[in-house]
Amino acid sequence: MAKTRLKLFCGLSFLLISFAALAGGGKTGEKKHDIKITLVGFHNTVSYLGCQYGENTYIFDTAKIDDKGNLEFSGPKELDGGIYFVVSADKRKLFEFIIDKEQKFSIKVDTTDYIKSMRIVGSEENDLFYQFQQHATEKHEELEKLQKQAKDGPDKEQAKQKIDTLDAQMKRYRTDFMTKHSGLLLVKLLKAADEPEIPPAPKLANGKTDSTFAFRYYKAHFFDAVDFSEGRLIRSPVFYPKIEQYLKNLTVPSPDSVIVAVDYLIEKSKANKEMFKFMVAYLIYKYEASEIMGMDAVFVHIAKKYYTPDQAYWSSASQIEKVQERASLLAPILIGKHVPQLVLPDTNNVMQPLDSVRARFTVVYFWDYDCGHCQKETPKLIKWYDSIKGEGVEVYAVEINEANLVKWKEYIRKHNLDWINVSDIFHTSNFHHDFDVQTTPMIYVLNEDKMIIAKKIDVEDLNKVLKHYMEKGSGK
Repeated sequence: MAKTRLKLFCGLSFLLISFAALAGGGKTGEKKHDIKITLVGFHNTVSYLGCQYGENTYIFDTAKIDDKGNLEFSGPKELDGGIYFVVSADKRKLFEFIIDKEQKFSIKVDTTDYIKSMRIVGSEENDLFYQFQQHATEKHEELEKLQKQAKDGPDKEQAKQKIDTLDAQMKRYRTDFMTKHSGLLLVKLLKAADEPEIPPAPKLANGKTDSTFAFRYYKAHFFDAVDFSEGRLIRSPVFYPKIEQYLKNLTVPSPDSVIVAVDYLIEKSKANKEMFKFMVAYLIYKYEASEIMGMDAVFVHIAKKYYTPDQAYWSSASQIEKVQERASLLAPILIGKHVPQLVLPDTNNVMQPLDSVRARFTVVYFWDYDCGHCQKETPKLIKWYDSIKGEGVEVYAVEINEANLVKWKEYIRKHNLDWINVSDIFHTSNFHHDFDVQTTPMIYVLNEDKMIIAKKIDVEDLNKVLKHYMEKGSGK
């Protein structure tokens, strides 16, 4: 049996988006979106229209480029608002533009410099979008020259003063631009990209500076400028990285901490129906598919609290039922739970209850003597077990293949497996379901009270897991 994980969701797009709905169907009837483009430098080829949705990039329309560089993307339905892009035949992203209220406009651009040469007619927001980018590009080029002078030039101090002046000018331009055009999607995107400015840390009662203040303030105000009532942010390169940064860099990677962060994000997303749909669907997929041990607890939490018939309006009743079944299956075998009851006969047909194993730590090893990966991992486990005998560790090895018990017993004798060897000889157990045994080998680690402290780990990780648990128990 190959060592691969069976995912409940085969892909995020299954939960999130209908390509037909996004693309607006075919190209018959009245044009509700019509983007005419002249690409100077391209001719007699094809181009694609796409957008980002969360972490994924979707290409959903194709246009032919004629011998003069002209192409057109059009359709009978309006496109959902967001940042869209044009892609070349070799899948290179050429340039971006905004889709919002104005969906009929023309673009002319020279491929030698997309930003400086961009000319747009019929879309004030895109015109402003490129005015902003052109100004930023110009000032950035000035900044690079000054930075070089400040490092290598004869007038270093003067160059540094000019850098400060230029930086202030750039900030003032940005602030004025955002104030003047506050209602535009572009401005909401710029605000979402902002990061909190951290004030000076206060003094503690002992007179020392609070060393944790900066992090706590940054995290608490990380989303202050993000408008969660604006669903169009999802179709941009800004929103998803922000969510990921919060979860990866600002949240302790433990299930309890992640659950708090997930609740915070989902509750904020309730300000917009589409935002809520994205957040729940994305997060439940992220943690169901996570390879990080223990994060299935986050999946179970989201499923039980949010992925319900009255809230997951985008999903079918059968899909919701599958998610709930999966959550119910995983809930009893989360880290910290008492292991499910398991009583199986050994090679002498003597029943061996898992709960009766007397050991400080018990390694439950689901394996198959005929499994290629097991044949690589089992010798490693034998070597590890032999090195740790007498230190309060026992192995409860469950052979999942009852087809040839003679070969199983031969393997035990040949390799001197002197741990507890059991198999479902009488076909009375449902351990495949109860322990979510989808692949072999699979390892669970239990403490003295038969609570699960680790699961689905490799043999190489056993020492690290036991050491971490013992240090945690001793308060180190």
